[in-house]
Amino acid sequence: MTTIRQLTINDYQAVLEMQTGIEDDYVLRIFPQLIENPAQTLFGLETEEGIAAVAGVVRLPNGNGILGRLRSDIRFHSKGNATGLLQHIIASCEKDPMMNWVGAITLKSNLPAQRVLDKLNIQPESSFISLLMEAPERFIVPSAAPWELIEGTDTKRAVIEQAAVEAKAAFYPYEAYFPIPYASAILEDDYLENLAVFHDPDSGRIMAIQEDYKGQDIAQIQYFWPDVFQQDGLWTTVFNYLKQSDKQLVPQLDVSPETASSIPAVFRDSFTENNDPWLIYGKYIR
Repeated sequence: MTTIRQLTINDYQAVLEMQTGIEDDYVLRIFPQLIENPAQTLFGLETEEGIAAVAGVVRLPNGNGILGRLRSDIRFHSKGNATGLLQHIIASCEKDPMMNWVGAITLKSNLPAQRVLDKLNIQPESSFISLLMEAPERFIVPSAAPWELIEGTDTKRAVIEQAAVEAKAAFYPYEAYFPIPYASAILEDDYLENLAVFHDPDSGRIMAIQEDYKGQDIAQIQYFWPDVFQQDGLWTTVFNYLKQSDKQLVPQLDVSPETASSIPAVFRDSFTENNDPWLIYGKYIR
């Protein structure tokens, strides 16, 4: 007999006893932090032998939910546990009147995850590659003038909305590795207050930097157009920002696979090579 229920901190030991086949599995290791996060709900599929699978949903603004944290015990594979668990989570989202869209983000190389999402009737909508500048010391900073800082939440919101419309952005990089369908409602005041927004007075282009933590301190660069590597002033601005921080920030940038395949030589030694795109799956439930 199997049951599916929301997990609590009391399930920590049972989760640690799962055999996921992943060395130093971070989902198991940070389970207490995941449980404490009010935006995140974790569920477990439990059998008489123990917890066979865990997964959750991160609830983001404007009724967007990202499925994730999926882990299965290798002793119970090929029993449909992952599919059944995610079906339950999607059904719970569909019953929530505050939810509008549910999606998942997986690497193109992760074929098992894609097969599960296909069974759930969640369709691929877009793709991107996350580039990490893990060797910024190798980059020769352009001598171009830095872009100007934009102050005020209302002004930040206005320029980002205008840029998203001009660039026809379908998704917004709300968090590092967490793009969600673009809508102005995601640009809340609290979010914008922590977002450094800059604009080029000559071209009118804008760029934002959001600090995030995904195993390391990240300076997530938000830019909507494909010519990011031709914007010298943007990169001068990024490195000025890094110098002023007391953290060891790692620049991270989401680009299309086409843009990633044509990185100029001056950037190649700085960015970690990545030929494995993230696929965005999703469906609207309202």
